[in-house]
Amino acid sequence: MVNVMTIQEFFKKFPDEASCKAHFKAERDKQGVVCKRCQGEQHYWLSTRDQYQCKQCKYRTTLR
Repeated sequence: MVNVMTIQEFFKKFPDEASCKAHFKAERDKQGVVCKRCQGEQHYWLSTRDQYQCKQCKYRTTLR
């Protein structure tokens, strides 16, 4: 079953871009990040760019 939310519920849950990014980052951290280039599973977060960077090959991955 798909959980559907109205636009009003969305804006109540995510009043600004920062709260939305924080939610998506938390979800991505739960799932884990796999590098598209080398399949590495260890990354660190670049807060200045809002991206993950692979510890092995330095490839960057966005929240999307």
